[in-house]
This record gives sequence, C-alpha cells and structure tokens, in this order.
Amino acid sequence: MKSKRSLKKQIRYICGDLVGECLLIGEICPEEKQDEVARLVVDLAVLQEQTLGHCSFSFDKSVRDFGSVSEYKQAKSQYVRKAYAALHDQFNARLSELVHRMNQIAGLAKGE
Repeated sequence: MKSKRSLKKQIRYICGDLVGECLLIGEICPEEKQDEVARLVVDLAVLQEQTLGHCSFSFDKSVRDFGSVSEYKQAKSQYVRKAYAALHDQFNARLSELVHRMNQIAGLAKGE
C-alpha cells in the first residue's frame, strides 16, 4: 500500500490531467457544448475533493480489545487495506463515468 501522501498526490494528478483534457476539448467543441464541458470540470473537482476527504481512516478498536499487539496490528492492517480498496473502487467507478462523458463530448465535437 502506498502512503497517504502519495495516494493524495496521485488523485490530484489524475483529476488535474483530466481537467486539462476537458479544457482542450472545450477549445474544439461548439459553443452549445461549452456548458457540458464546464459541468464536467466541476464534477471532476467535486470527485477530487470528496476522494481526498475520504483518504483518512480510523480503526475503532484498541490493543486491549485483542489478545496481543500482533493480533491488533494484523486486524488494523486488514481494516485499512479493505478501506483503501473500497476507496479505490469508488474513485475508479466515478472516474470511469466522467471519462465516458468526456469521450461523448469529444465525439460530438469531432462530428461523430
């Protein structure tokens, strides 16, 4: 698992790159599609902020709840791993939807 810092950087890079692509699409698409591009940029910003807000997890148990420190560390590790996997899946699902919308707008801009 990557550190929380590198995860947040990766989220910012992905969303930032896609916003750059949207701006490029906005330059080539007709005027009537500019509102869709603007909504897409806002949706990407919202996705970034929501995902960054969900990057911190707290394990609600203490060492006293387990037989040993080793069991506690193992349970905490499994909890954090599952939480990051769920965050990753949610981010990728929403990102996939936004990329699909972006591709639709770009296809309309090219006259397809």
